[in-house]
Amino acid sequence: MRITAVSFILLGAAAGAMAQQRAEVEGARELFYQALVEKDSPPPVRRASTAANPEAVHLGLRYNLVLVDANSGRAQPAASDRMFRAGECFAIDFESNRAGFLYVLAKQSSGSWQMLVPSADPDMATESNAIAPGKKTRVPLRHCFEIENPPGVETLFVVLSREPRDSFELYENLKAPAAAPPSAAPPRPAPAAQVADASVTDSAVARMREQFGTRDIAIKRINQPLADTEPAGSVYVVNSSRNPSSNIAAQIEVHHR
Repeated sequence: MRITAVSFILLGAAAGAMAQQRAEVEGARELFYQALVEKDSPPPVRRASTAANPEAVHLGLRYNLVLVDANSGRAQPAASDRMFRAGECFAIDFESNRAGFLYVLAKQSSGSWQMLVPSADPDMATESNAIAPGKKTRVPLRHCFEIENPPGVETLFVVLSREPRDSFELYENLKAPAAAPPSAAPPRPAPAAQVADASVTDSAVARMREQFGTRDIAIKRINQPLADTEPAGSVYVVNSSRNPSSNIAAQIEVHHR
């Protein structure tokens, strides 16, 4: 499968992404760990749910670029501002402070977006988009993205959602870029591992950005680890508002030459 100037490589024996919109805010790292819980289960993914309120205060993600050796599968942390080169392979490690469902899309040279997680690609279709708090989730898990020419910037859009209704709406947005008419049939339950069409329009992602994004995003890049369990080059994206939320969205850019 081809994604702009990036291709999937199956590890013979997977990491890198970078950047973010919005200004960095002190305290993002502290808020992330303040809201971290050891055991947490998101509500089931369906249109209507009787589960407890899925909203959480300071919902957040930590991500790390990882440089991967496609032959051995060995990976090493990469700086968040690393300039990748053609032929290198990368993956992204995600960690959340609450349980939820992770959605990752990549923008292609055509301007459309391709769903990476969950994926319709046969090689990645078995990879779950569920994420547990404090547990590293690598995207992709058994593959890596190979950087190819021409030089440029690869853009990824990430959503962490705890709300079943949010997950359903996200799935519907991906399936149908155009808004459904009022007379549309009642929505049907969405599957637990949601798989979208291979191509998503830019307008659909723009709507998702507006729907799932928040103005209260705090971002912090950590060049040097502050704890033994913290990888080098960590980037924290956290909802800094004291108001609980059920989702958070982020944009990641991978620069290469």
